[in-house]
Amino acid sequence: MRTNNPLSLLKDPGFKRVWAVGLLANTMRWLEMLAIGIFVYEVTSSALLVAIMTVARQLPLALFGSFIGPIAEKTNRKYLLVMGFTIMTISSAVMALMASWGVIEIWSILICVFLNGTCWALDYPVRRTLIGEFSGAENLGRGVSLDSATNNITRMIGPFAGGVVYGLLGLEGAFIISATVHLICVLIAANLVLKKKYIKREIEPYFKMLKEGIRIVRNSPELIAVYLITVILNICGFPYASMVPVLGRSVYEVPPALIGVLSAAEGAGAFIGALIVAFVIRPAGFRRTYLYGSLVFLTGIFCLSFVAYYGFAVTILLISGLGMAGFGAMQSTLVLSLAPEEARSRLMGLLSVCIGCAPIGLISLGLMADNFGAQNALKIISFIGILGILGVVVLIPRIRS
Repeated sequence: MRTNNPLSLLKDPGFKRVWAVGLLANTMRWLEMLAIGIFVYEVTSSALLVAIMTVARQLPLALFGSFIGPIAEKTNRKYLLVMGFTIMTISSAVMALMASWGVIEIWSILICVFLNGTCWALDYPVRRTLIGEFSGAENLGRGVSLDSATNNITRMIGPFAGGVVYGLLGLEGAFIISATVHLICVLIAANLVLKKKYIKREIEPYFKMLKEGIRIVRNSPELIAVYLITVILNICGFPYASMVPVLGRSVYEVPPALIGVLSAAEGAGAFIGALIVAFVIRPAGFRRTYLYGSLVFLTGIFCLSFVAYYGFAVTILLISGLGMAGFGAMQSTLVLSLAPEEARSRLMGLLSVCIGCAPIGLISLGLMADNFGAQNALKIISFIGILGILGVVVLIPRIRS
């Protein structure tokens, strides 16, 4: 039965557990990224190295996303979640020990970030697919929007907490908290009871499943548009986050806690926007919400590149977050609703690959920032992104219908 209140989905124990591990794990992801970004910039003064840390976090999506999707269709997703959170617990604990012993190096952080990023690649084909299953067809949009709103809370809480924790406890404290919270995620995931009973399927060749997934996408202009816009935003939009520590230190000259506030501003706007999407937007408006949200987000990043005052920057990122909400909530919703039920995991895996294109933008942005300054780099890359989305609208006008 369809419900008008997305929060009523939290009465389902399975939905609540899958939602809770997303809340906790994504908070730690953003906390780690900001703390690591500040540490690396303080040690090296290199915007490129800060960007490379985010590259290491994103790269596994491109490398492994298309593999994880088909595997998730043939494997008990509960076990995949437990395995992923266990690895992240161990990885963060090792980093905490190395930081406390004073032997942590840039290369060791890079390995940790890549490993945790590999586990994070499970999020779309495993955890978010489970969000769709526990929501049911009637409440799919609301369930995914609620999860997206929660993810936006993590993008608000995580960076702020990362700045505060780094300022008070250093990198060691950030990793201790991360390891502890990931252990809690292991315990929650271990108690998950799947709504659909797992049935062992006959193993199909990987490339056959991948080819079938690509065929489904090719036959759907709407899916093609969703994937193209995802690629554009992950190359030209989201890499801006890697420059927040650089802007905070070199342009606005504020302490770690205020860098955390700056990074959290976009997440705060996205949280407000996601609540609006969850309670107001109906299926007929899903595609327009996705398109216009993407344009608002990129336009905000373009405007940020002109701002020299900290307060204005916080305001612009808050507004940008409203656009981000439309993109973030509708991205998974559109893929899950347009995909055949038996192919959801593999298409979410392909979505992970599109998200994994972010290293292209991160490296480009880092190189431009080292040579032309962070703000000029943001001007160039965000403007290219805006032109790219307008090109998608021209080629596939159905995305705005």
